[in-house]
Amino acid sequence: MNYFKALKKTIPILWTDKVKITGTKPVVKNHITNNVSTTIVENEPAKVILKGQSAGNQSFYGTDQYDAKLLIRNGINIPAGAIIYVTDQNGQTSKYKRASKGYTGYYSHQELAMTRDEKA
Repeated sequence: MNYFKALKKTIPILWTDKVKITGTKPVVKNHITNNVSTTIVENEPAKVILKGQSAGNQSFYGTDQYDAKLLIRNGINIPAGAIIYVTDQNGQTSKYKRASKGYTGYYSHQELAMTRDEKA
């Protein structure tokens, strides 16, 4: 079990991407519930794994769309539909949306499925 605790601390050191995750949270004011935009984490180490890119799927409007998976530490509650901004080791930032709820079944990290969908 101690090996797993060390693994939880070591793996994020290897991740070179930094993420900012925004989502909404319910806020009750005068008995009315509204969803308010909030930052869940910022400057958090993570790793993006590309699931598939296909130049043949480019549309007339030049969208840059592909599926990816985000590896990030457990302990962060990431709701479905969160917006994820990933800055890679070269300083390039990509926006991902339509994220799934985090799958926390791994001891060392959680995974989220997400889609990059920006104008090229």
